[in-house]
Amino acid sequence: MKDEKHQRSYQKYTIAILILLVLIVGTAYAWLVLSLKGEKTNTVIVGNLSLKLENESAGINLEDASAVSENVGMSYKPYSFELTNDGNIESTYTIYLVDDDDKIPTGTEKMKDGYVRFNLIKNGIKENSKLLTEIKSDQGRVLDSGTIQPGQTNSYDLRLWIDSNANDDYMETMFAGKIEIVAEQIKE
Repeated sequence: MKDEKHQRSYQKYTIAILILLVLIVGTAYAWLVLSLKGEKTNTVIVGNLSLKLENESAGINLEDASAVSENVGMSYKPYSFELTNDGNIESTYTIYLVDDDDKIPTGTEKMKDGYVRFNLIKNGIKENSKLLTEIKSDQGRVLDSGTIQPGQTNSYDLRLWIDSNANDDYMETMFAGKIEIVAEQIKE
């Protein structure tokens, strides 16, 4: 009888400890996980650099669009973002436009780079528009690279449109992309 009471008591303590352990692990997990959904502005800080993307949730997409001239393409609302060096040493960076294949629905073909024209305005300085094929390299689609000084902010406006010279093969296809930045700070 004593062994049976002892065993029940042991079982109760074991269950209580397991429940407490599950509560601790669940609370720690919820505290460590951060989910950003539906935000209009997200800021990511890594080391001493920060990247601010406006309207990131909308993504960079060309779907059900028509081929247009550069004048019309430049009138489209830009995808705006900033890169700021919040640190006290200079940083090197490279900004890429990468495919976001997860945004392309199953059964939809990815648009060819030769149909997509873009323009990047950096700190108010406009460059000529280019086809994505003109910036494609082994490293990817490099939009900009360079060095950013402490306290400096680079502002960007990116516009994409279907080139007016594209043939009708672009129909029923979709381009989906996102900005990716690789930066490095080397401490002396």
